[in-house]
Amino acid sequence: MPTLLITGAAGQVGSALRPLLREHHDLRLFDRREPADPAANEQVMVGDLCDPACVARTVEGVDAILHLACAHGPAIGFDATVQPNYSATLYLLEAAQRFGVKRFLFASSHHVLGQHQGDVAEYLDDLSPAPDGYYGLSKVFGEAACAAYALRGGAAAFVIRIGNADAQVSDARRLRIWVSTRDLAQLVRIGLEHPDVRNEVVYGVSESPHPMFANTRARALGYRPQDNAQNFRAPDFLDREAMHPSASGRDHVGGVYAASPLAPLLPPA
Repeated sequence: MPTLLITGAAGQVGSALRPLLREHHDLRLFDRREPADPAANEQVMVGDLCDPACVARTVEGVDAILHLACAHGPAIGFDATVQPNYSATLYLLEAAQRFGVKRFLFASSHHVLGQHQGDVAEYLDDLSPAPDGYYGLSKVFGEAACAAYALRGGAAAFVIRIGNADAQVSDARRLRIWVSTRDLAQLVRIGLEHPDVRNEVVYGVSESPHPMFANTRARALGYRPQDNAQNFRAPDFLDREAMHPSASGRDHVGGVYAASPLAPLLPPA
């Protein structure tokens, strides 16, 4: 089977995806800590993506990359994103080009559109980027970097703007952007296998009663969500009216990220 490198393999999304992806690929699991319970066709590598030599060793010999690793959080400062989100992505893309990797899948985020109002239009797929913080800003950069390398003849790029990937849906905003593990795995397989992929941006969302995204391009590539967020509501699910009108960021695509102030870069006046 072809070998797929998963960065951030010990994280929430990587851990959930592994059992579904290893049915069709040998997996190389990379993280700063060891992922739990590796299967027979999972190779574990521990290191730091901020080290370009480590990145080169990790990428050599793989057929495709699923890049999940990043620094994130609503209050994260810019300096905390520079190495893990900017430099590491470029190191991976360059290594992919050097070693002839065929596909590069980038886990982007709905936070690239986070400052948009959630109900500004029926569907929000084609809105221009409006990142809701330094994390979202780094994902805009990552998407642009993927395009730059893919269109220069590097690995075909498949960007997934992931919505909310929690096990259950906690509130009305997340209900519109939630994605199940098996639907996300389906998108990953499309990115790895579809012959028409060159430089694509799709949304990592399942079905929903009132979706934010039509996900037209993903559907054109064969995506057929199997799950509906309505069926995965948490016991303490909050309707929109129960959410704090400002602190929750309920009216913005990015939720609390859009409601959080940016950490200042300049020293105090």
